[in-house]
Amino acid sequence: MHLPIGQYSPSITLGLVSASRNCFPRELSVERTERLLKAASDAGINLIMPQGECRVIETKEHAHEAASQLKAAGVDAVVFYLGNFSPEIEDAVFLKEFGGFAMILAAAEESAASLLQKRGDALCGLLSAVLAVSKRGILDRIHIPESPVVSAAEGVAEISHFIKVMKVVKGAKKATLGLFGPRPRDFETCNYNGASIASIGMEVEELGLFDLQNEIKKIKAEGGAKDIAKEMETSVAGVPKDEEFVSRLSDYEKAIYNFRERLKLSGAATQCWSEQEFSLKHVPCFINGRMADKGFPIACENDAYSLVAELLSQYASDQTVTILDINHSVPKDLHAKLQEYPLEDMVGMFHCGNTATRLLKNPEMKHQVIMKRLMEPDTAPDITRGTIEGQIIGSPITVVQVHGVGDKMRAYIAEGDFLDLDPRTFGCTGTAYLPGFRRFYRHVLLGRFHHHAGVAFNHCGAVLYDAFKLLGMAEIYTPNPPGIPYPGENVFRNKLTPR
Repeated sequence: MHLPIGQYSPSITLGLVSASRNCFPRELSVERTERLLKAASDAGINLIMPQGECRVIETKEHAHEAASQLKAAGVDAVVFYLGNFSPEIEDAVFLKEFGGFAMILAAAEESAASLLQKRGDALCGLLSAVLAVSKRGILDRIHIPESPVVSAAEGVAEISHFIKVMKVVKGAKKATLGLFGPRPRDFETCNYNGASIASIGMEVEELGLFDLQNEIKKIKAEGGAKDIAKEMETSVAGVPKDEEFVSRLSDYEKAIYNFRERLKLSGAATQCWSEQEFSLKHVPCFINGRMADKGFPIACENDAYSLVAELLSQYASDQTVTILDINHSVPKDLHAKLQEYPLEDMVGMFHCGNTATRLLKNPEMKHQVIMKRLMEPDTAPDITRGTIEGQIIGSPITVVQVHGVGDKMRAYIAEGDFLDLDPRTFGCTGTAYLPGFRRFYRHVLLGRFHHHAGVAFNHCGAVLYDAFKLLGMAEIYTPNPPGIPYPGENVFRNKLTPR
């Protein structure tokens, strides 16, 4: 989704409609709905209800009118609340007519004293309503919480979660990705299938590296991006006192920004690694991090799937994200604190330096060590300058990646933490603890996913998981709890058999 600079996720307009079965008192649904509305309002959540009798659906006419009003109000999704048993046919008619995403909740019984005259039979009603929806083939756009029978307070918690889920879904459905240049030869597994990206609603604008080159030439001919250059010179330690080099960076950032505005892009992926450095005379990491910090992530090696992962993570976490390699094992002598953790679940996560500087300890602009070996082996660094080095700060994290499976999409989600430890190596690097990583890496990642991952700097796995289901991901992988084997896992080697 093309968001204003500095905004990380879309706003959501949420509707609410209730229902009542004819052999139950309508007043019971009205009373419970008002209680839910007040609890939501107290939590700062505004819910739009249809006006008139159709606020509580009892007939097909109510269902059609409620759907028409909510669509006209421009709601992004709706909470369908079973204030009592509810009329299963009319439930399904409304959800089918509304045509968008919805969450179904049902009212729990309030107290023993209410069971005689004010019993709503939510468990029974929810079975009927959901089966009616399923029979009409629309269950794939319905979110049902893990505990869908709720008190008013529990209902507000589920509504809050659903809003976060819908930020991811809306963001994805309205996203356009800008891809600049071909995938570099050395990164074969970063290839992508456009149909798989389209399957979750995202559009792709395929552009050439020459498009960036031409835009930069135009910017230089107009005098260059001097305001950006001035800001860059003091924004991080290590920026060279080299006006010509800084202009390479600033003109490039301006070119990226121009394409963002012109094509209404949500994020970008660039060809970086080899040709981009030779053509544009710098490593773009610094600019990538600056743009990500403004809500516009840029993936490396023209990696479209990692850009998808970054965007989905950004919408879910509502803050800046980054792209990192699942990179290196962590030696046991790195730090004494590692004795507190299972070493096999520690991961060195690295990239050249495209993480926002505010997420790093002591960030500094340097040159890319590996690229220099290849591109400038016998000279002082020039075109390999522009990366940012620093330790990634200690933080909760969610690690996400997607990949094509046929014309659909698969994904994995894992949560953990960056530890506040000196990684004692070059690059933009963090030491991550991902519980269950060794087995997850062996039995899920290998053969299904490539080496990059999107990283969000909070725990948003629950939001992503529910959003991925609504987006139609064909496969969603998460780490198995201890003792639960993966398909094909050697339970004898991993000591998962009864003892």
